[in-house]
Parts: sequence; C-alpha cells; structure tokens
Amino acid sequence: MTLDRPIPSLYCCYLLRSTLQRQRLYIGSTPNPVRRLRQHNGLVKGGAARTSRSSSRPWEMSCIVTGFPTSIAALQFEWAWQNPHVTLHIPSSSRISHATQRKRSGHPRRPRLTIQSALANLKLLLDVPSFSRWPLEVRFFAPDVHEAWIKWSNGIGEPLRDSLPITTDFPPAESKGDGEESPQGTVAKHGIEVLKLAYEDTKQHLEKGKRIFHADMQASCKICKQDLHPDSGLHTICPNPGCDAITHMTCLSRYFLRGEKTDEKPLVPIKGSCPGCKMEIRWKDVVTELSLRMRGPQLIEKLLKPKRVKKAKSAIASQAMIESEDDQDEEEEEEEDEEDEQGYINEGELDQPNSEEENGFRNYFDSDDSDDSDI
Repeated sequence: MTLDRPIPSLYCCYLLRSTLQRQRLYIGSTPNPVRRLRQHNGLVKGGAARTSRSSSRPWEMSCIVTGFPTSIAALQFEWAWQNPHVTLHIPSSSRISHATQRKRSGHPRRPRLTIQSALANLKLLLDVPSFSRWPLEVRFFAPDVHEAWIKWSNGIGEPLRDSLPITTDFPPAESKGDGEESPQGTVAKHGIEVLKLAYEDTKQHLEKGKRIFHADMQASCKICKQDLHPDSGLHTICPNPGCDAITHMTCLSRYFLRGEKTDEKPLVPIKGSCPGCKMEIRWKDVVTELSLRMRGPQLIEKLLKPKRVKKAKSAIASQAMIESEDDQDEEEEEEEDEEDEQGYINEGELDQPNSEEENGFRNYFDSDDSDDSDI
C-alpha cells in the first residue's frame, strides 16, 4: 500500500503584522515561514497584494499555527480564519464577527481585521469540532500579541484542551534586555528562523522502521497479538528510543481512544500510552513516520535532507508609497477580496453545509499540495 503524499514536516497558518502600521494585519499559510516573510517584505519575488505597500513594510509574523496534516487542511483553516463571518466551521450562535456590508459580487464583505478579532476567532476555530482534535500548536513571537491572546481568549468559547500547546518565542532583545548573543557574538536565532522545515525529529523513528520492517521479519501486533505481514496493512512503531512495539494502526487507534475516557466518540486519537513501554506518545508522531515509511527508502532519504534557505541576491527596489483616502482604500481591499475568492474560496461553504466538516481528520491521508507553491 502506498500514500500519495507524506504528512508535511511543517505547514502553518500565520498572522502577519506591519511593524510600521501596527493596525495592518494579514492572515496566510505557507510550508516555509522564513521564505514567505521575505516575499511579503519584498526581498524575493512573491508575496501578496495586500502586503506590497512600502508604507507597511517590513512585516513580522506575530504568531503561527502549526501541525496541519496536509496543506489542504492548512488552507481550510486559513480560509476560515480569514472569513470568520461566513465560515460554517463556526456555529452561528458562537460567531463574533459579522458582515455589515456586501461586495459588488453580492457576497458578505469581510469585517476589518484587528488583533482582537483575529485572536478571538483563532480561539473559536481551535475549539470547534472541525479542528479541535487536529494536532495543532500555537506559537507567539510578539509579546504584546501574546498578552492580547491571554486577555481576550479567556472570555471566548470553552477552554481549549490541555494537550493543545500554546508556546512563546520572543526576540532575545525583548526577553533579556540587551539580547542574548551566541559565542561568536551574533544574536541567537529565534522565532520562525529556528523552525524545522525537514523531518529532523523523525529521523531516528524512520531508521528504527527500516531496521524492523524487512521481508523476513517475524513480529506480532502488541495489542491483538496477530502476526504482522510487512507487505500488507498499515503498521505503526513506537517513536520512543529503546521500544520496538509494533501494532496495527487501527488497533493502536482504538487503544488510544479507549484510554481517553470521554463521553464523545472521536474517530482519531490525540495521544496515548504505548502498549509496550507505557510511555506517552502522540498520534501525530506515529502516523507521520508511517506516511514517510510508505513512500519507500529512496524518497525517505530525499525528504530527510535539510532544506537550504537561499540568500537574497539583493533587495528589490522600494515601491512608491500609496496615499489614498479611506474610501479608496476600501475599494482596493474589496477588489483584493474578490481576487482572493477566485484563488481558493470554497464557494460551497457559503451556500451549503459540508457533510465532512464535523470530522476534519476523516481525510488524514488525503493527497495534498505540499510543494512550495503559494496561493
């Protein structure tokens, strides 16, 4: 059995903020935050129309959401975050963003994006059934945005599950006064610069799988005790060093779900104790290794190679500052909204409910678009 695409090592949705006009915000998604930020700041080709004004550059990524199983999943979350006033992922009874105007196309116009609305709607999306069981993580890189999250998220919706990580990684200059320097005298990297774009953390897990699974292997499922055949079925391996527990994927899933002891009936687990070493493991780590192993040894070696960050040859010429009245700004934003709609808007979400919306993980292994193209 083969899988079209492995679970991406990193695909994130991000909240961009102008460092010059701090009320200007932008929501997007990317598999490479460093390169994408350089595009938004005009250092390399690409970016977006809304971030191209020189009066707003440079931009910064104030927070990101990671852990999406496919790029399609990230785009679904991105669109819902950009359009909280119409997305069906947020129940109408919980909606806090409402459209008061309509565009020329007749569709509801996006309310103006603010830090408060962006963070409040992020909290709502993380808690809805569509996304609440995805292995998502939220990382804040701006102290004031994190403070705003603490202030506004507590009063929005239900508390998030304890297993959803909320972490911070602030600039050294802001967290330690004069900044933390490396032994060479350079400022230590932080934020998106230290995100791992390749599968470094999965390498040992993959090497264990290569050692265990071979044509002459003789093993049984740690849970159901039935023999495992390497050439058929989906088999999982414990990621913990020193534990070689192997299970059927379905056996491990049911085993984890039984351990959750919840009144709900979820289809996909979040984490659980390994039936072998009894240590806690994340479902995401187990299936990430599986999705890579099913690709074959040659592709595994290619995927494990660290991605190189290309240095920009030179900064592109600065764009002329755009000065306009408020009504002209609104007209331009309306045109940009329509351009965005043509790119990846899910028209069906505006017209009819999505039958699969309640289970975002149903297509866990669906093919995605994990190449470096941006929408």
